[in-house]
Amino acid sequence: MSDSGRGKGDVIKLPEWITKYWVEWVFGLVTAGLLAYIRSIARQIKHEREEQQALRNGVKALLKINLDKECERCQRDGWCGSAKRSTIDDMYKAYKGLGGNGGTKALVEQTLALPAVEPGKGE
Repeated sequence: MSDSGRGKGDVIKLPEWITKYWVEWVFGLVTAGLLAYIRSIARQIKHEREEQQALRNGVKALLKINLDKECERCQRDGWCGSAKRSTIDDMYKAYKGLGGNGGTKALVEQTLALPAVEPGKGE
């Protein structure tokens, strides 16, 4: 026996153990690394989805404000010209595509039912 209290058989067992199980160790480390990477990607995707939803909600709110303002202006004036109709229609399609509610639909329909030319100006 040597000074450290180990025999020759003990010294040989460690390299045998390493050579016997190194594949499992490497596989375990690679798997743990891949799982950590996948988790970080999942967190990033979640953050980006939340950010995208916030942007969608913001755009939808701005469209709602502008739709209301333009429709109220047309209703106050008593008419809605072709350029304004096109703008209102485009804004409403985008608003609806973002999940806008049906309350605005009635306002848009009422506005688009107004005359296309200014009263008293004729066609």
